Amino acid sequence: MNRSRDPLALSPHWHVDCRIESELPEDNIIGKRFLINVLFGAFALAAILFTGWLGYLSLSLRYQIRDWEQRIKDNQAEVHDIQRMQREFAVEAAKIDQAYALVHPQYFVSGLIADLGRTRPDQVVIDIIEWNEAGIVIRGNVHANSEHATSLVGAYVQVLRKDEKIGPMFREINLSDVDRGAGGDQFKFEIVLKPKAKA
Repeated sequence: MNRSRDPLALSPHWHVDCRIESELPEDNIIGKRFLINVLFGAFALAAILFTGWLGYLSLSLRYQIRDWEQRIKDNQAEVHDIQRMQREFAVEAAKIDQAYALVHPQYFVSGLIADLGRTRPDQVVIDIIEWNEAGIVIRGNVHANSEHATSLVGAYVQVLRKDEKIGPMFREINLSDVDRGAGGDQFKFEIVLKPKAKA
């Protein structure tokens, strides 16, 4: 602007400013209205995509359910056959269990011999173990004088009665025969174990 010019003088291009600035479009490069529209458009697009994905998952799940129901329906006859065979196997297994309960021994010989050896005092010698209708007969001897041998064999019978493995299997455990022998230092005995009746 020229300093010599009168600042109050009107220029040749003067006109009245009739603009209403509130109604003028924005002159920014990116306007607020555009940013708001982009933001809400992005949210709308995300919602549409998410809804489409849920719809796809729902349709896929329905298809899979329909497919599995069809497979179940197709295999229904085989399932009935398997259930029938399971019932037959259960009946046969019950028969086998019943037969085993009738024939299985109340005790095993090897286990009984091991338990007799475990409970036997050192001075007691077991010569013979017999199994007959009456039960199990144990014959043996003790190398000791008759009084000590009698108390030792009596204590052994008590140990057999109280033993947690041998005692419950037999209803009676008795010292049935005593023989002092010819020499006097050998005491022969016989113990009878009578088994419990099968339930």
